[in-house]
Amino acid sequence: MEQAYVPMARWGRDHWRCLAYVEAVMVEMAGFQVGADPRMTANRRHYRVLAEQCPRPKRPSHPVRPGMVMRPEYATTLADGTQPDPWHDDWSCVQDFAAEGLFTVGPEQVEPGTTLTFSEAGLALTAKLRQHKAAGGQYRDFACEIAPDAAVAGGDL
Repeated sequence: MEQAYVPMARWGRDHWRCLAYVEAVMVEMAGFQVGADPRMTANRRHYRVLAEQCPRPKRPSHPVRPGMVMRPEYATTLADGTQPDPWHDDWSCVQDFAAEGLFTVGPEQVEPGTTLTFSEAGLALTAKLRQHKAAGGQYRDFACEIAPDAAVAGGDL
């Protein structure tokens, strides 16, 4: 079954909040290691896989409490107020970021233990998001597109 990624044009507050968190970790840790993170929502499948394969990813500080499995009603909400599916979590958002070319790898390489870094497009977009927030903007009001040539080479985006 082929994974359906949510395009950037449909991203809402949850995607932008998640992207800001990924950037904050990336700045502190010279990359974002994919792993169990109690600060991120995780559906039952993602939670199990991440907890087994990378239970303590590199973070500036890591809470001792374990994460919890997300309930379906807390799935990602898009800009139009809908949910792509009841199991779309923060890790699905990270894969959406990769599908849009924001990392130096595509979504197929977003695996537990992998350390992600931003592509030029990712750096440019997070700078715009940071500027929006610094000016008093809210995540729900942020909307931005990147150039189509910023996608990962060889990716079917």
